[in-house]
Amino acid sequence: MNGKTAKRWPQGLAGALCLLAVTLTAAAADDTLTVGVTENDAAPSMIFSYSPQPQLDGGVWKDLLDSIGHQLGQRVQYLPLARKRMDSYLQNGQIDMVCNTNPAWWEAPERFHWSLPLSEQVERFVSPLTLHERITSLAQLNGRRIGTVIGYHYPALAYAFAHGAQRIDQQQANLQLRAAASGVVDVAVVDELSFAWWLKNNLREAHQVQLQPLVLSRMPLSCALSRRSHLAPASLNHAIRTLQQQGVLAARLKPYQVP
Repeated sequence: MNGKTAKRWPQGLAGALCLLAVTLTAAAADDTLTVGVTENDAAPSMIFSYSPQPQLDGGVWKDLLDSIGHQLGQRVQYLPLARKRMDSYLQNGQIDMVCNTNPAWWEAPERFHWSLPLSEQVERFVSPLTLHERITSLAQLNGRRIGTVIGYHYPALAYAFAHGAQRIDQQQANLQLRAAASGVVDVAVVDELSFAWWLKNNLREAHQVQLQPLVLSRMPLSCALSRRSHLAPASLNHAIRTLQQQGVLAARLKPYQVP
């Protein structure tokens, strides 16, 4: 097209079209809620597939967050990240939130907004059958090999680690349980939900471990919301309250709980 035949848009119309394009882009961004997820969160909390990159396909938190997204009228996008990158992504607004977490696990939790709790994590100890001692107090852990998940914080175990206990990290809780079954660790820290799921799917190894009576912690689990997110904390909490009152969140949790 040459200069003689080219047509020019009226300035007013051109400006309106530019404004419309910006508005549509912003609206599209506001319709998507990006959640950071990590492979360290074992099934059934989060269930990944690999093709070849990790992709969140299911699990407790996907079910919960899909319900929240539907309530908010937003599409939920899951971004797999290494746990050590979650903090910076939240601060910079590269993701809207991280869930299945607790303020006590962050160095400076006040940097983020925090949602209402959606579930509870109960941490217990699993040991090999060859350990005949019943673990009923933290003092019994001094000098023992304790299976943990890499990148996780265990404030209640600080005393044991300061008194000879050895921390042996694994990538996921299911690998800790295998370490307990084979005697690589004396005890492994695992939440009840993950343990029940593992027992169901690893019948042979399940007969080689035992659940100890001591409860390490009970922690409410919620979402850390970036202060740069387009989603207002009040809107997120309103959606959570609504789904709780409707019984939706309880229904989403039920298939994964111990019978």
